[in-house]
Amino acid sequence: MNLRNTHQKQAILEAIQGIGKHMSAEQVLSEVQKTDPGIGLATVYRNLNRLAEQGRIQKITAGDVSFFDGNPEPHDHFECEVCGKVTDIDMKYDADMDRLAEKQSGMKILRHSVLYEGICADCAEKEKKQSWN
Repeated sequence: MNLRNTHQKQAILEAIQGIGKHMSAEQVLSEVQKTDPGIGLATVYRNLNRLAEQGRIQKITAGDVSFFDGNPEPHDHFECEVCGKVTDIDMKYDADMDRLAEKQSGMKILRHSVLYEGICADCAEKEKKQSWN
């Protein structure tokens, strides 16, 4: 695996780790273009996918959109079905799920990711206020 660290890959990594939220490739592009206006979307996609393959970031697919998380440690996520925001769920990684899945499937499980779906607190509050009107 190519671990070469170009200035573009470094800028992309810094953008996604510095923001502290889950970003689409387009959002990463917008952030990186602040310091490197010549960078293109294809370069951002290529480098995000390489960083995810290298285990330096996480790629979360929610519906037909991929989000990238600067925290490479295994953890769960939540996607709001109203606003589309993806956030972390602060729960301890459950390695027992890996062992159970191995036992039931006969496959070697390296890790898992969980994506919870629902309505975030902000959107739930907006819906509550709209129902009062």
